[in-house]
Amino acid sequence: MSSIGNKLLNSLRSVERPGDFCVGGIREIFMPTIDVQGVGRISFPILPVQAERLVAIAEAAPYGRGEQTVVDREVRRTWQVNSAKVRFGGRHWDKTLAGLVADIALALGVDEPVTADFYKFLVYDAGSFFVDHRDTEKAPGMFATMVLVLPSTHSGGELVIKHLDREVVLDPRPEEPSEIGFAAFYADCVHEVRPVTKGCRLALIYNLRFIGKGRALKAPDYRTEHERVVELLRSWASAEDEADKLIVPLEHAYTPAELSFSALKGADAGAASVLVKAAAEADCDLHLALVSIEESGSAEHTGYYGRGRWSRDEEDEEFEVDEVLDRALILSEWRRPDGGEAGLGDFPFTEDELCPPDAFEDLMPDEQHFHEATGNEGASFERSYRRAGFVLWPTARKLAVLNQAGLRTTLPYLENLTVRWEMSKAPVQSPLWHEADELSQHMLRSWPRSP
Repeated sequence: MSSIGNKLLNSLRSVERPGDFCVGGIREIFMPTIDVQGVGRISFPILPVQAERLVAIAEAAPYGRGEQTVVDREVRRTWQVNSAKVRFGGRHWDKTLAGLVADIALALGVDEPVTADFYKFLVYDAGSFFVDHRDTEKAPGMFATMVLVLPSTHSGGELVIKHLDREVVLDPRPEEPSEIGFAAFYADCVHEVRPVTKGCRLALIYNLRFIGKGRALKAPDYRTEHERVVELLRSWASAEDEADKLIVPLEHAYTPAELSFSALKGADAGAASVLVKAAAEADCDLHLALVSIEESGSAEHTGYYGRGRWSRDEEDEEFEVDEVLDRALILSEWRRPDGGEAGLGDFPFTEDELCPPDAFEDLMPDEQHFHEATGNEGASFERSYRRAGFVLWPTARKLAVLNQAGLRTTLPYLENLTVRWEMSKAPVQSPLWHEADELSQHMLRSWPRSP
């Protein structure tokens, strides 16, 4: 493994504890039934007439100022419905809520049992907002606030969460009746709700607390690790004998459907909170990707099923690998930190780019198949290993990395650069021309040669 890769891995492993100071997203769930006294059962997405009725029975939401609780519409313009007027139902709701709370706790770096206490129902109509503030501890053992945003058609109302020198903007805005938006953050974090510009935003507020004996828990502080990683990444662009890209496999398993920076759990979320900001400061590109190794070759059957009977079920087949004849190492399913499209296809990688290089050695295959000998062909096998991982490279080495994907990627990219340069009518030696020229040189060095 490269020197930079080794130092990067050690820095990420030194994160004081897994998890990040906030988490958010949208999840498809079994929605609860919600009945509000004086309004009736809420529809999803909420009907305009119901939104008007909710505002009519609600009261202006106060906020804490020191030891006082005051109402000031210049600081907080929000309506709240007393929790005693709200009743939840639905056969699956308790189980669904418990599962969501467990996932959120893990993403915040908490591996102890926690529970969610419903606190209030907030209604943000057009013009509603809440300026910067911190939540106060509502009960012993409370360490975080959870916000569930119900399906509605609205604009604005983004949640901005600040901790130390970081700021995260979450917009968990579901519009499908089967989806719910969620956000959670440590209680010591400063946060605000931006003005709702259109429609009505409905939010259920919960206090997250430890079950049993409470303990003080503040948002994680990764400043030391952040500074170390920034310095390391800045030295990478000019370092010699270093890989053009590095891959750090994640600890948890993720399917392509759930692979995103916002859905990372535990230690993965902690590492991401350091890497995202450090990569931006150090002028490095950072992505999430699916890391796959696919192997095939010759094999020999070694297993029996039951007492003296050969198995005909592929899941029960036992075999020994005779020889690996084909091995492909591929990066795919790229994700950007901002959730945007990465625009990258399948990429090859080498094991010396893995941090650590033996990251796949002790893994069980995700899939494997044994094929018995037929005709002139001997027995064979196929197997694949998959993990998700962070993939990063210095922006200065972007074109060298892009060239690794081959002509299917570089030729369209070069064509796009050329068209943009021609349309801009920029002179030779313009930035676009330089970029096209550099990419061309990488392509020519790796161009397939005839014998």
